[in-house]
Amino acid sequence: MSKREIDIHLHRFAKQVQNFDDQVNSLEQLVDGRIKQLRKTISSLELLKEQIGQAVDNYKVATERELKAPLRQMEKELEEAREAAAQGTPLVIDNKEGLDKAKTIAIFDSILFAISNWSLDGQTAPDVELACQSVLFPVVYERLMKGSTDYVIPTVPASALEVVRRGREQVKYLRSVSEIGLVSPDTWNEHAPMIQQWWIRDALPLLYGARDDSWENDNPLSLTEVLEWRDQPASRALHFPLIFDGMELVDRFGEEIREFTGLPNFNKNTIETRLEP
Repeated sequence: MSKREIDIHLHRFAKQVQNFDDQVNSLEQLVDGRIKQLRKTISSLELLKEQIGQAVDNYKVATERELKAPLRQMEKELEEAREAAAQGTPLVIDNKEGLDKAKTIAIFDSILFAISNWSLDGQTAPDVELACQSVLFPVVYERLMKGSTDYVIPTVPASALEVVRRGREQVKYLRSVSEIGLVSPDTWNEHAPMIQQWWIRDALPLLYGARDDSWENDNPLSLTEVLEWRDQPASRALHFPLIFDGMELVDRFGEEIREFTGLPNFNKNTIETRLEP
């Protein structure tokens, strides 16, 4: 190979090396630019994180400040209610009216207890009892406590045992389609409406001998509300005053209820008619 040919090859090689070097420099500039952009973005995100954290802290402080005043008022009212109960403050209600209300609530409570204790093997359904209370509290108990005599049931009606039987069938069906109780939001939303509609369209008409279309317009209590009733007895007087007063009447007239409503015999019959699981 001649010197000229060697020079030509060396020149081409040097040119290729220069091209590679130019490409590397270009990539370095591109990467450096990208790294600078990423660092700038990281800095912006860190600043945003600090701003969000500060905003959350400010909101927490403002919310706590806003809630403290009504919370203190609620605590004061609750303490007053406890003191009144401890002092035996009488309900402003005459004995005859109070006894009729007490009898009615005691009968409904016994029906619910019998439905909940549905199985021969001792299974219970307190979750279904809550679903029953969610509709009965606004539809029956509150109307009764407001003075509606149409809702008085002075003695156990003949249809009560049939209501218990059908209620237990509802429980047995629910246990067959779902092993999870109704106290989770998903199962409550799926199954509680069936229990609520059963009371409005079947059980209450059986007990009262007629159906009231206004029942369809009443809003049942939510799962949160019935759980509060169950789990926070100290707040019942404050948040469920009518229902609380009704339960107080049941306690006051316990002896008359046992003697004049027919409940002892009814309770005995419900024990003997529990279902196979």
